[in-house]
Amino acid sequence: MIVRWPMLLGIVFLCLVGSLGAQKAHAQRAIPRTTWDEQTADPSPEIPLQTIPSDEQVDSQIAKRMQNAKAAAGNVPADLQALFDGAQQSRSVLEFNSIIERCKNIAGDTTRLVSERSYAKKLLSWAANRRGELRSDMAGEMVTARQLAEAENLDRAAIDDFRLAIQNDAGRWRAHHNLGVLLAIAGDFTNAINALSKTIELNPKFVEAFHNRGEIYFRKGNYNAAIEDYNQAIGLNQKDADLFSGRGNARFALGQIEAALADYQSAMSLAPDSAKVATEFADTCQSLGRWKEAAEAYQKAMKADPNYVRALQNAAWMMATCPEDFYRDPDAAAKTAQKAIDASRGNINAHLVHVLAMSQAAQGDFSNAINTINQAIQLTDEGPLRSELSQHRSLFQKKKAYRQPPPNN
Repeated sequence: MIVRWPMLLGIVFLCLVGSLGAQKAHAQRAIPRTTWDEQTADPSPEIPLQTIPSDEQVDSQIAKRMQNAKAAAGNVPADLQALFDGAQQSRSVLEFNSIIERCKNIAGDTTRLVSERSYAKKLLSWAANRRGELRSDMAGEMVTARQLAEAENLDRAAIDDFRLAIQNDAGRWRAHHNLGVLLAIAGDFTNAINALSKTIELNPKFVEAFHNRGEIYFRKGNYNAAIEDYNQAIGLNQKDADLFSGRGNARFALGQIEAALADYQSAMSLAPDSAKVATEFADTCQSLGRWKEAAEAYQKAMKADPNYVRALQNAAWMMATCPEDFYRDPDAAAKTAQKAIDASRGNINAHLVHVLAMSQAAQGDFSNAINTINQAIQLTDEGPLRSELSQHRSLFQKKKAYRQPPPNN
């Protein structure tokens, strides 16, 4: 079984060998394509009131606008000036709670000037988006700590925050994008696509929106739409290895083998030290029976990151099940499979245990292989995977090891 992870969701996909269903999104939660790092942080709406900035204004302009704001501060109500200053300094959910409540009070005060109420809504929108980003980051930490219920609660609260941001400023494209990311993690792909499409409408040069929407289209099996989004993203940024890797996945799924391999090679040239990119190429070569290229790419991936679970798992699968004797190494497979389990840091699933069982069977240790594959069966409730595990157990009971079928058979 060769395992694939698209970049956005960390959802597990099958390449061509074996069968594999999607796990719960939180079990593999990963959101590398977010926008709330220091380099791309969304600046808060700035005083003076008549020059509220939009999201697309770049960071290099902030200092100049701040100087202008301070020059005009004498015309700004003290409470709005205090809100602005507080928003700039806020770093925690509690601090943003206070900013948001105060903004709501001003925005709903009909005795205030329209410009003041409008500004309060803009600042409220910005603060809600930032609070959502903080909560989402906290959710990621909770997942790492295996506190999944807490992570789900934080993600739901973050979704509410992004919706609040949009409600108060429909043009805040970062909030639309962030909402789309979390909806995708929650499995609401239709609304996630809608949110990302709105992001693209508001900011057609935002690469991550095309990339993330392409990932979702891929997950839904709409490979042509995924390729189109990757094309758009690559047109905006030709130096991002993940974009080529994602397009390669979609092309491979459509049977465009050579084009997919070309994309993976482009990705490797852009990110020569990426274990993920090297593993993408290795997995594809393994599924095509291009064993030499697969072995070299797995070695490259494991050298780049000796604890990269996916590379360890899929390399072990190949060494245990390859139909060519030269590339089959049962002892190395068993050691690598065990290393993959150790590197998972307690996040053990049926697929990892399955590979260990295959390695034990390849060694001729059918008794332990049967015990191990029984453990794998207990770890999953996925019907197709349980069926495959049962079939392999039947082989072990006959003292036979599994071999991958020759390509095109």
